[in-house]
Amino acid sequence: MPERNGFFETERITPKSLSIVIVVASFLQWLLYQLLLSVKVGLNTECFAFAQIFVVLLSAPYLTAISFRQESRYVDSGIMLVLSSAAVGKRILRILIISLIPIVGWILLSSVFAAVVIGMPIVKALNMIVVLTLFSLAVGAVGLCGARAFRDTLFGTLFTYLILGVLISSAFLIKPLERYINDLQPVFEPILHLNPVIAVCTIFDGLDVLRNPLFYELTPIPYHDYTYPAWYMNVFWQLVIGACSFLWTWWMCRATKSVSDRAMLKFC
Repeated sequence: MPERNGFFETERITPKSLSIVIVVASFLQWLLYQLLLSVKVGLNTECFAFAQIFVVLLSAPYLTAISFRQESRYVDSGIMLVLSSAAVGKRILRILIISLIPIVGWILLSSVFAAVVIGMPIVKALNMIVVLTLFSLAVGAVGLCGARAFRDTLFGTLFTYLILGVLISSAFLIKPLERYINDLQPVFEPILHLNPVIAVCTIFDGLDVLRNPLFYELTPIPYHDYTYPAWYMNVFWQLVIGACSFLWTWWMCRATKSVSDRAMLKFC
């Protein structure tokens, strides 16, 4: 039976929840957009794209985590005993997809707004739709994993934010290592590949965020030769992380089923 008392229903998205997500995401993007414009990170369209990515990275893990915890009565209860491993995986995948419908809807609306009002080229707006949608799946899967591991929406979401924070700030975290390591250049490539925000730099030609005066002195990367990876490489690595998180979530749910099976056999 669908859960009708939470933010989401288990089997479908309500118009109320869809509207809430779109309104909150739009307001959050407006705040981030104004902030990025004020510190002159880039042009209007570039700041808008950065704001879109940050909204997706912030919202997708929470949406999947809260949906998964609402479904936890099926994951942690005796109902799990009648589900096969494949059925468990399908149920988790359904939670992931359904919970992300509101943010994908917002992505489409936001990208149309970017093309019509902000002046973002159509091709770049389409690229952003692809990137943002796949990013939402990837980080949403990490949110599922955190919610299952910690059995709590808040801690599951914070777990995802911690991982994303390390990936995004890694270019700055290596700055103190210059004192101890002579050549840091070998780590630049994985750092840039794993940073989801870098995708914007290759979608928008000529954008070099690390050479922005705001960040130039905070990371050693601009002082060396480097190239940004293609945006689809950033997407690929995020999907790898998301796939690993999904499989881990599936394994934890299967482990719960195995323990329940053994307990039931022992009881019988």
